[in-house]
Amino acid sequence: MSFNYTDCSNALKSVPRSTDKRGTSSATQRMLLQRHEEINAAKEATGQPPAWDHVYSLMRCSSRACELGPHCWRDSISKKHIKLTVQNLRGLVDYVDQGGVLTSHDDVPETIREQLYIQEQQRLERQKGGLQSSPGYPPINITNVLPAQSSNLSAPSTPTPTVAMCPGKNAPGFLEIPGLRDLAVTEYSDWQQSQVSDEKLKAEFRKARDTALEDGLDLMQVHEDQDPEFFIKNGVKRGIARRFVGDINYWVKNCRCNMESGSITEFI
Repeated sequence: MSFNYTDCSNALKSVPRSTDKRGTSSATQRMLLQRHEEINAAKEATGQPPAWDHVYSLMRCSSRACELGPHCWRDSISKKHIKLTVQNLRGLVDYVDQGGVLTSHDDVPETIREQLYIQEQQRLERQKGGLQSSPGYPPINITNVLPAQSSNLSAPSTPTPTVAMCPGKNAPGFLEIPGLRDLAVTEYSDWQQSQVSDEKLKAEFRKARDTALEDGLDLMQVHEDQDPEFFIKNGVKRGIARRFVGDINYWVKNCRCNMESGSITEFI
C-alpha cells in the first residue's frame, strides 16, 4: 500500500475570493463618501467643517438612557438633558455662521439657554397637568347653602350642584375652523405672508408657523389663548407674533370662507 501526498495550500491561496459581498452596503458607503467629500470641500474653502454638520454632531445625544433625543443640550449646572428642537438647532447653526464659538455644550449662548429653560419648564408643566388629570374620578364640587333667615323665604331642600365649565366650543372665544388643523395653520401663514412684501417679514411668519406646529398648536388654540408672548419667547418678532395671534378671526370669517367657496377676494 502506498500514499501520494500533494500540497494544495499554494493553490488555494492563488484562487481569488468569489464571495465579495456588497449588496446595499455599497450604496451606503457611496453616500457616506459623498458626504465626506462635501465636508472636506467646506473645510478647504473655510478652514472649518460646515456649521450644520458641526452643530448636529456636537449636540447629538449619546446617552442610551435619555428618551428626549436625538439631540439634547447637557446643562453642566443641573446635569440635566434638555431636548433640542429643530428651531433650537437652527439658532445654534446661525450662531456659528455668525462667528460664534461652539466647541462644547458649555459654549451654548445665553439667549438660547434662556429659551431652552423656558421650553423645559413648559414641558414639565404640561407633564404635571397630564398627571393631575389622569385619574378617572370626576371633580367633586361642594356648595355651601346658608339656612333661610325668614320663614317667608323658601330655600331649596337640596343644594344645587355647581357645574364646572371646561374650555371648549361653549367658550366665548371659540372659533370653528373646519378641515385639517395643521393644514389650516399653513394656509393661514401663507395668507399672512401674502400681506407683506419684505422677505424678512415673510420669514418671521414662517417661523411663527413652525413654532405653533412644533408645539402641537392649531389655530383654534392660538385664538383661544391670545398669547403672543409664547411666540416672542420662541424668537418671533413682536409685531409678527401679535399679527399671527390677532388676525385668525378675521382670516377665518373673511378670507378662508372666500377661498373655500371658490372666490378669491383681496382684503385691505
